[in-house]
Amino acid sequence: MCVASAGAQGPAPTQATAPAPDIDEPPVAAKAAPSDAKLSASAVPDYTAGPIKIAVTPFENHVPNGKSLEWVVAEAPFEIAEKAENILDLEAVNAPLYVPGERVPAESDTVADFAKKMGAKLVITGWYDRLGEQLRLVVLVWQADGANAKVVGEAQRIGAVGSYHKTLGDAMAEAFGEAGIPVDNARTERLSRTLSNDIYPVFMMGRGLGNFSGALAAMSSVFGTGAGSGSAATGPDLKAAEHDLERAVFLDPKLFEAQRLLGELYMQTAAGDPKLINKATGKFNYAADLAPDDAPSLRAAAFAMARAQKWEVALDLFRKLVTRRPWDLEARYQLGAALWQTGNAKAAERQLEQVTAKQPDHLPARRVLVLIHSAHNDTPRLIRELEAIAQRAPDDLDVKADLATAYGAMKQWPKMIGALEEIEKQRPNDLALLVRLGDAYRKHGTLDKALAAYQRAGHIDRDVSLPGFAAAQALFDANRLPEAIKAYQLLQNGSDRAAAEHALGTIAYLQGRADEAAWYMRQSARSAPRNLTMRRAVIAAELLRKDAPAARVQLDYALATWPHDGFLHYFSGVAYHLAGDDTQARTELTTALAETPGLPAATAALAALGARSPLAVDYKPELVRPWGDGDALQAAIESYAATSTAMARVRADYQNQVLALLGALGQGPKTTVKAGSVKTCPVTQVAKPWETAQKSLQKYAQLGAELETTYRFIARHDEVGMTASLLPNARTQVAGAKKSYRTALADMGELRSEWTRGLTPELRVVGCSDKLLQAALKDPMRYRVVQEDKPEITGAHQAPRPKPRVTFFVDNTRCADTVDVWIDGEHIGQVAPGRRSALVTDGGARTLCLLLPGGAQCGDRGTMRQAYLHDGWSTTLYCPK
Repeated sequence: MCVASAGAQGPAPTQATAPAPDIDEPPVAAKAAPSDAKLSASAVPDYTAGPIKIAVTPFENHVPNGKSLEWVVAEAPFEIAEKAENILDLEAVNAPLYVPGERVPAESDTVADFAKKMGAKLVITGWYDRLGEQLRLVVLVWQADGANAKVVGEAQRIGAVGSYHKTLGDAMAEAFGEAGIPVDNARTERLSRTLSNDIYPVFMMGRGLGNFSGALAAMSSVFGTGAGSGSAATGPDLKAAEHDLERAVFLDPKLFEAQRLLGELYMQTAAGDPKLINKATGKFNYAADLAPDDAPSLRAAAFAMARAQKWEVALDLFRKLVTRRPWDLEARYQLGAALWQTGNAKAAERQLEQVTAKQPDHLPARRVLVLIHSAHNDTPRLIRELEAIAQRAPDDLDVKADLATAYGAMKQWPKMIGALEEIEKQRPNDLALLVRLGDAYRKHGTLDKALAAYQRAGHIDRDVSLPGFAAAQALFDANRLPEAIKAYQLLQNGSDRAAAEHALGTIAYLQGRADEAAWYMRQSARSAPRNLTMRRAVIAAELLRKDAPAARVQLDYALATWPHDGFLHYFSGVAYHLAGDDTQARTELTTALAETPGLPAATAALAALGARSPLAVDYKPELVRPWGDGDALQAAIESYAATSTAMARVRADYQNQVLALLGALGQGPKTTVKAGSVKTCPVTQVAKPWETAQKSLQKYAQLGAELETTYRFIARHDEVGMTASLLPNARTQVAGAKKSYRTALADMGELRSEWTRGLTPELRVVGCSDKLLQAALKDPMRYRVVQEDKPEITGAHQAPRPKPRVTFFVDNTRCADTVDVWIDGEHIGQVAPGRRSALVTDGGARTLCLLLPGGAQCGDRGTMRQAYLHDGWSTTLYCPK
């Protein structure tokens, strides 16, 4: 298994993959799960010794023809296991079903063998029968001691079937109490908790679990009851189990135990079906929501989230689980993996090291530690972990390959060679492996062995030029130029002909054969016109021949493509000097120093011009290497990352300029004027952003070309398997580069489309042509628009219209007291007793208050009302007699 994928190695198990060691200490009280979902990793407790482990067996059915009670066979031990774990702080083994699909006779030797197989200290067996309409349950607790086991707790309870949970809980409390497990009144009460208000869903769940685990078939073959009633049926019946469990959750959707068991069944039968896996995940999450304190449900939901790679949710669940069960090493491993996936490498390392300290053979934890040490460039610890994995998994060749890479990073060449030679014995036809072996020999100083390895690799696939270029480049670096020439001549007929011709030209250049060098380099530059290294080399060769016109032809093309390259401006200065134009030569050399500060050749050339000395080209061509070793590949990955970052920065600048241009036209989120108000081109506002945006787009295109070249170098190495020479974190970067490159290609198209189809038409509408904007950039003052401030025109304030006056009537003919009339808190008159009086006030919605003698005030109950006053409006007072 490749180490690079250790963080997500397929579906996570729903139970521990390796049993924890036997614990003889007394039970450890389980800690409550934290309620804070953002609990920090440092708050998770370190590993502590776990509680006593218990194992349960199917209950024996002693009821003649007792098929109606067969559900107790699996349900009773399952409920005992779950309640012992949640309430008595014990650890039930054989999760997630707990109940095995086998019969374990209640005998000393058979129980002891079962305990040893399960790694349990205590074993719970039992049986049941019917006494009239009553159900009798018997629970026995066995303590295993070597080859024998003895009963340390026994209880028998009788009760109605409807009070099954009470009967089972009381029997559990008594049996575990006799075995030395503390069971107080509060725990006894919790042990009697009913799983459902109706016994029928529990009946269906128990029967479904029995069919799922195979317990019913195992017990029916002995007692003649259960599945098939004495038939020869054996093993699990998953179809019947699915029917029963789905029936149970239909009858009682809040029966979280049945929800979890149904999820386990879906997961077991999924066989990679994403729909069933999603259904199982939903069941686990629902069970955990129904019972947040139920450890099995929490565990199932946590592992489901890890399987779905929802690391943030999984991290929260595993924190709660490990806080509650600090001895659970598998959960602690998953916590460490989730921490690593969410970027908290330091906390992940702490958790995983606890796992490997207690379980040195836990390879998944060691593989994640490999990724962590690789990301931190901690090569010594990386080697230590890889060696530990290689010792425990000697057949894992990918681990040996990573170990060889790590040895190479530490320059331990003999160890690297030894590891690669071991792999070669198993993979003699692995081209990339043989090239890596040749690179290791070359770095160790044994070039002949390296050439032999390259030759063996070349025989495997003659269409791949990697072995040939590796050998030729090694000969060139060793200054064995005659042999290098022969090697490169053999490569001229391949797909990398331009690189081979450039190499031959470079060798001729170094040997002083200028005409031959220029001929080869013209061929290579013609085949690869976008390669700056080849273009520089052909110009230098023409200058070495003192052929200024030929050099000028090459320079005009190169400077149009790479206008800011200091070496090209240096070559241009030398070409002008050869043509007799020292003034222009000085200008170009000065530009070369501006573009590449401290360029020695340009500095020396300027000094020579000042001394009126002849100029000679001072340049050593670089060798174009279409293939490289692990170091070159790592450098390419770093260059790709740096170019991607620069492109993101340029893209952001470009987007800001485009938004500023649209804003000047009254569009977009950065608009500065009213939409539709711009009728003529605001030249002074858009000229500079227009120029800056174009430069940003050109810069983005140049960086995109560099990114493409770097990516193709990485991709061709990945195609032949040379990325195996990288450490795991670098291989992850290669996978990321594949995705980001596709995004970069799409971005380039989107930016160009945004300019041509989004911005340019809007500029044309208001008359902002390219010629106008270019002219404004050359002579800004000519196109400057002088705008005078104009005072804002405000409307004249008019006096408010007076409200109309209205006459309304108050009828006081039925009362013997004077009535005071108030409008909006203002007293406007009185109405004498026995009179109907007219009053005048402003019309409209008003607050009317009528007061009789007796000390009442406006605002007291019954004194005020809202009214819309108009001419003729009236009200009548009614007074008690």
